[in-house]
Amino acid sequence: TLSLHDALPICRDYKLRTAPQHASGLTEAALQLNEKISAVRQRGRNLSNEQAAVLAALELSYDLLIEREMLVQQLESSRL
Repeated sequence: TLSLHDALPICRDYKLRTAPQHASGLTEAALQLNEKISAVRQRGRNLSNEQAAVLAALELSYDLLIEREMLVQQLESSRL
């Protein structure tokens, strides 16, 4: 069981059952999410924890989509 309380201090303590080989990756993801939440909160100080977390997750999801699109474009251009 992995506790993410240290990585996500503004949220309640989340405990996840995960294989040991995934624990460090999940902790890193939680730290990245916490950094994004902090950045969102700096831009909009009157946000609740839930609002900041949702906006941060949306930004991370959007970043992932952009990265995925760039990878697809690179793969398509390398096939030409």
